[in-house]
Amino acid sequence: MKISIRVKFFVVLLAFSLGPIFVSRGLMSRASNNVIKETGDQTRRELLGIVSDEFRYTASSLLDLLERGSEVMRLATLGVARVVDGVLALPSPEDGPEPFLANDFGDPDLTPPDAARRQGYSRRTMGNRQQLIQVSFDHPTFHLPHMLDERAVEPEMHRLLLAMPEIRAIFRNLPQAPFWINVAMESGVMMTYPGHGRLPAMYDARTQDWYVKVREANAFQWFHSVDPATRYVVNKVVYPLRDASGRFLGAVSIDIPTHSMMADEQLEARWGGEVRTFLVERIPEGSPTEKGLPILVQREPNEQGRHHWMSAVEQEWLTFDEPVGYEVLLHAMDTRDSGVVDVSYEGEPSLCAFASTEVVSLLVIAPKTVAAKLPDEVAASLQSLFAEVRAMSSVVSGAMLIITGLIAWFGSRAITKPIYAIVEVARKLTRGDFGARIEHHTGDERDDLINSINEMGPQLKELMHLNRVMEVAQEVQRLLLPGAEPELAGYDISGGILYCDKTGGDYYDFLKVCPADHAPCLAVVIGDVSGHGVPSALVMATARGQLHTLSDIEMAPHERVGTINRVLSRDLDGTGRFLTLFYLQLTADSNQVQWVRAGHDPAIRYNPATDVFGELHGEGIPLGVIENYAYATSGTTLEGGEVLVMATDGVWEARNADGEMFGKQRMLAIIRESAHKSAEGIRLAMMAAVEAFQGNGQEDDIAVVVVKREADGKSMARHSISFRMTNKQNCFKCFQPKVEAFGIEHGLHPKIIFHLTLVLDELITNIISYGYADFDEHPIDATIVLQGEDLIIRVEDDSEPFNILEAPEPELDVPLEDRTKPVGGLGIHLIKNMVHGIHYKRENGKNVLTLHKNIGKTHCPVQG
Repeated sequence: MKISIRVKFFVVLLAFSLGPIFVSRGLMSRASNNVIKETGDQTRRELLGIVSDEFRYTASSLLDLLERGSEVMRLATLGVARVVDGVLALPSPEDGPEPFLANDFGDPDLTPPDAARRQGYSRRTMGNRQQLIQVSFDHPTFHLPHMLDERAVEPEMHRLLLAMPEIRAIFRNLPQAPFWINVAMESGVMMTYPGHGRLPAMYDARTQDWYVKVREANAFQWFHSVDPATRYVVNKVVYPLRDASGRFLGAVSIDIPTHSMMADEQLEARWGGEVRTFLVERIPEGSPTEKGLPILVQREPNEQGRHHWMSAVEQEWLTFDEPVGYEVLLHAMDTRDSGVVDVSYEGEPSLCAFASTEVVSLLVIAPKTVAAKLPDEVAASLQSLFAEVRAMSSVVSGAMLIITGLIAWFGSRAITKPIYAIVEVARKLTRGDFGARIEHHTGDERDDLINSINEMGPQLKELMHLNRVMEVAQEVQRLLLPGAEPELAGYDISGGILYCDKTGGDYYDFLKVCPADHAPCLAVVIGDVSGHGVPSALVMATARGQLHTLSDIEMAPHERVGTINRVLSRDLDGTGRFLTLFYLQLTADSNQVQWVRAGHDPAIRYNPATDVFGELHGEGIPLGVIENYAYATSGTTLEGGEVLVMATDGVWEARNADGEMFGKQRMLAIIRESAHKSAEGIRLAMMAAVEAFQGNGQEDDIAVVVVKREADGKSMARHSISFRMTNKQNCFKCFQPKVEAFGIEHGLHPKIIFHLTLVLDELITNIISYGYADFDEHPIDATIVLQGEDLIIRVEDDSEPFNILEAPEPELDVPLEDRTKPVGGLGIHLIKNMVHGIHYKRENGKNVLTLHKNIGKTHCPVQG
């Protein structure tokens, strides 16, 4: 009796794992709970104190960094001013690099070669998104106010360029931040480094508040303003430029975005939560404190990023939720240089660390949930550790776990040994060793897997051999088909085939034959062996060999086909297989064609000039059925431009996902639509349409051969469009856009397009309104052909028979009360007066109505 491997594992693990674990946890749980709680609480309190000290140290460090950074910016500004003072005293160089203008930034021909989007240099879009901007570290750019003549200030720009080596050196010594170094002159010229564009055309530094105020100063000035290029609030240190006589020449400024001065993002990454930093101005004792602390520097929030450079930066105030905590913070800032205070900020209990100077304070505010994150994690880790210790400390549990581990180890080896053998054999099979076998017996379900794999090797070997044989057969069959399209004077010929398996029984060929009258002839052959696959391919190869053997012998077409039939009848006797064949013989520079039909569907014949279809019929049974059957040769004459299409049943019997057949009506529509193309174009259109129609993949071989008689002279261009509707659709919405597009594409007058649309609307409305006695869905096919000045409209439907030529004329000249005929018929009367010819016939259970209209005429008398 076999025991399931799943049951074996379940019984062993249940017996040796769950019992010891339950006993161990029960013995240790009571004793350890109190120890875990007390240790965790004490650790959390101590860590909270450490975190508070860390926040206080962070505030002191950040304040020190800001002071140092401010001093570096002042020294750098002074350095730039000294360099610019020196170059302004020099004469303008006669030659040197051409300055780059900010307004030209973005033009590839006028932008510095090194300009690229740099990390840190970004602008705030109107949608509050950051967008990197192009900057140049090799060149500055010059901004000229509106209406300033560039030639008038060109010498000054060239002198300023002389200062760039020293300015670049000063820039490289600045801290890593997105700084701008600006030199604004009284002339209106403003040089910016790194070079960039994005400056508004109306911007003029001389009108800005910082420039106006520094004009009257002799020392450094700090300002908050909106950068016109990035729309960020910047901190700007400004120093005036004066000549030896004290005359004001301009100003030098170094700008840095306020958000880049603060360390919020670094602190948030470190502590894993939202941390805010503020540089605030100290409130002197006795001054009002109701508004809060005046903010000097903070990270710029997203919702306040859409500043306009022409607007002033409004003073912002740092406020807290509870007055008590706020008063405690103010007292602490007055009495200590640094510290940590509990406050409520933006609705959350928070820690506020501060560090102060006599003038400013730097605050670091973090929710207590962020500050307590690390202590909580450590406390949780301690609890987890104690839980593990509690679980492992039981001697009973330890002993049972060891025993369980040993049993599982040795048991798993015994169980997995056959699996390793299976894996090794599988690897050998992938390497082509199909004789590999597994020599293990387990007594359970694994034996079924082992037996299946042992049987797989010989089967894979047989399948691999068969696959190689099929590949060789496929290549041989491909070589048996024509390698190129034939050339015959007066004809355009093309053939192609698609097999559903690697090999198949469909066949087409082109053979140069020797007829009885010795004229150069070409035989065009298409055939279909019953079934498909290798047996059908072998029958096809036999028939092809017979055709090529007889091609050099003077014989009539029916004699060739009869000879091949006799051979195949003997070979296929008793097999139930046969071959349908259509043999077409063409003569060079002749419109005479001959054919023999041996059970194959007739070739389709289409004359584009008359828009008439026909078939090349003939009597004859498939080859290989009756040995001495007498076949007959048929003949006809082809007009210039006529098309013959031969195909196998894989074309019209192809089915879509709904089971609907492709059908010969679709074939005729494609032939009509593509008749103006070459033979190859017609064939490709046919095969592409069948391939697109098939919903479940190709189920049968498909072969198509097209023969097109070359026109005697230059034929008129022919254009056509076909579409299908049903009586359940809104037909006007279906055809009106197509008709209008067809007319516009081929240059028809709007009046002709209107007439064409009206005629179709009246015809289809009559068909739907009066033609159907049931409530089923019926197709309505329409084709429009434009050839020269002849417009042909063809409508086919399966409604009740109705010939509009026999419809009585309406009594238009008789008053309504005096009319003897039923009221109606105006639509048909309108149609007759809009076309020049009408032809009606009932064919294959369908009404076929053909209307002709000469678009070169203005009046349209009907000729039935």
